[in-house]
Amino acid sequence: MVFASYAFAFGFLPIVLSVVLGTSAIGHRTAAKLLLFIASLVFYAWWNPPYLAFLLAILAFNYVIVSWLVTTPPNKRFRRAVMIGGVVANIATLLYFKYWTFLVGQVGAVLHEPLEPLALAMPLGISFIVFQKIALLVDAYSGQIKRLGILEYGLFVSFFPQLISGPIVHHREVIPQFESENSVRYSATGVPVAIAFVVIGAFKKVVIADSFSSHVAAIFDSQSQVGFIAAWEATVSYTLQVYFDFSGYSDMAIGLGLLFGVRLPFNFNSPLKATSPIDYWGRWHITLTRFLTAYIYNPLALRATRRRVALRLPIKRSGVMTPAAFAALLALPTFVTMFVAGAWHGAGYQFMVFGVLHGVYLVANHGWRVLRTREHLDLAPSTASVAACRAATLVAVILAIPFFRAESVSGAWSIVSSMLGVHGLSAGASAFERSFVFLIVAVFIASQVLPNTQEVLHDALERVTSPLAKHPGETSISRGRSWPRIVWRPTIWWACALGAVAWYVILHLARPSEFLYFQF
Repeated sequence: MVFASYAFAFGFLPIVLSVVLGTSAIGHRTAAKLLLFIASLVFYAWWNPPYLAFLLAILAFNYVIVSWLVTTPPNKRFRRAVMIGGVVANIATLLYFKYWTFLVGQVGAVLHEPLEPLALAMPLGISFIVFQKIALLVDAYSGQIKRLGILEYGLFVSFFPQLISGPIVHHREVIPQFESENSVRYSATGVPVAIAFVVIGAFKKVVIADSFSSHVAAIFDSQSQVGFIAAWEATVSYTLQVYFDFSGYSDMAIGLGLLFGVRLPFNFNSPLKATSPIDYWGRWHITLTRFLTAYIYNPLALRATRRRVALRLPIKRSGVMTPAAFAALLALPTFVTMFVAGAWHGAGYQFMVFGVLHGVYLVANHGWRVLRTREHLDLAPSTASVAACRAATLVAVILAIPFFRAESVSGAWSIVSSMLGVHGLSAGASAFERSFVFLIVAVFIASQVLPNTQEVLHDALERVTSPLAKHPGETSISRGRSWPRIVWRPTIWWACALGAVAWYVILHLARPSEFLYFQF
């Protein structure tokens, strides 16, 4: 079931809201949470009922391990082994369902003997589900979880607004909210804010992102070499498609969570406005970046630091990181982390290239920072320099996008080579009609100058959510300075504007639509 569908908007959501919030209103909050849990399972099973068996199995397996880790004294023997075993089992599950066919194919290619692996149906959202469970196991082992109720755990795992495509939430962000008296309750002040998030997110997905789908496919799925102009048009179009698709989903997830009194963390903060690769990954898929940093990058960097200290190798000289330390403590962990980030998105070498390419961007960005420190280059940011940094970052991100969209490395390189003018700067004409080119330009400008949904609704969101729902890092998201008057308020004018947008979205729900991140 897709958020942007008639079945969800006029069937599933109103029924679940009525039953869950109605049950809570008459004083049965535990029953309401149980009904919400059941509804989330129905939501997951809607596409393919056998998926539900996978979800329940991984839910039960991890609950048993986490419960044991929570109740076992820290010095208990085999505690670390149990945690590692649980993590390995989760990773093995991901490898089996998502990468088995790819891996068997590569083995067959090496042996020069075609192998036919058993065709596996990949459960929806498996990457998000597995990463969430790994974080839970590690946190339970480190003592961050003191107790874990089975119903709250079940909702943490299955809560349908974040079940398929994130955000990758931590237990400390969601479980305390489900345990509080404010969750699973109707809020007269919170519902209008929630509806605003849902409507704006649906507009981004249905009206903007889906408008690019067929045009992008026509170029990327083409078997022929495309020209310079067509390659840039298709790549920029896909950049905008995935941008507004994921942004729309993230907005809708926050809004749907708020309808049940649960605030999910922001997962998207205008990454196309980033002024550096580091800034970009702090804005794009924020919770994935947070997971990768906490559970892959930081342990690798810490381990390398301890090793250099044990060997009495220098880390800094004259207050600046040495080249060897930079390579060991920053560059290598960054490459490993971004390789995992790329592979996480899909089974294919093109995704790995995508991750490594962004690893190169990040290492170069960190290297520039070290160079500035060493050379005492105190470059005060100016409007021109910020614009130049923003443009350079945008071009770098766009050049990596074909590896995210194409079916193979060769297919991606075919597009990139055309973008770089390898086949001539004048090769080929526009692939799209003039009206669509105007749409690309208009949407691109909007992505650069308009405030995002969090900026428009941030102040209202702060007023309607409890301190339990405040997530680290969100205080930096405030009202957009470019358009300070675009701030949501509970007025008749905003109600009419959102009503008109909602009606326009409803008229376009009939066409086939699926969030791009569902495949991950």
